[in-house]
Amino acid sequence: MSAPYRPGQAPWPENQPQRPDRPPPIQFQDGPPPGGGTGLNWPVRIIGLVAIAVVSGFVYWFLNNESPQDPATGYGDQPPSTVVTTSGEFDFEMLEIDKPIVDKDCTKHSYGKIKDFLTENPCTQLVRAIYQAEIEDEYGGFRTIYTSVSVVEMPDEAQATDLRELTDTDNTGNVNDLVREGEVTIAGLKTLSAGGGYDSSQDGREVVIVEADYDPEASDGGSGEELDKVCGDAIRLSAEMLDAVS
Repeated sequence: MSAPYRPGQAPWPENQPQRPDRPPPIQFQDGPPPGGGTGLNWPVRIIGLVAIAVVSGFVYWFLNNESPQDPATGYGDQPPSTVVTTSGEFDFEMLEIDKPIVDKDCTKHSYGKIKDFLTENPCTQLVRAIYQAEIEDEYGGFRTIYTSVSVVEMPDEAQATDLRELTDTDNTGNVNDLVREGEVTIAGLKTLSAGGGYDSSQDGREVVIVEADYDPEASDGGSGEELDKVCGDAIRLSAEMLDAVS
């Protein structure tokens, strides 16, 4: 409702609105964005991203395959303090020494009839090492087994056969293990030949002799058959031993 008209007051203009004028509404127009350019459509953008990904993948592959490193073999100039072998039934770890010990005189590293035989038939090389393996028992604990591996190389295959036949015979002596000679120290054990674990093999001029015994502090249980089983698996270590000293 408008205010009443008073005398002397100027008349209301005809068709004049009674509220202040408002600015006209903003007009939106369809058309390209300022600058006159047109953006890439989505298919073109996707193709560009795919191309960038392909190029990045190729560069990554090229950088990682240009000069592949050969896997380490043997023990190199600085052999590790322990060597773990896991390719057989049991896991063996070499004890104390960095690599197997090599000798040329088997006579002074043997005893019994084996020593007499090697005195008359000198070997050409003796390689020895001591390993340990952990065997899980029926109670969830572990028994530690120490294993001596000796590789005797004879001048010919016939002498190697005679040596193996003699060492496979009871009470004929053997090659000294490194515990017997004090090269490796194991608390509670003076030698590994007293435990009863034994196995041997022959490959041409080389005879592998393996003996084993339990850690005196290991959990109860175990058997001679278990020791023999570990010895049989340890024969494979001879190849790695020879590689390490060649």
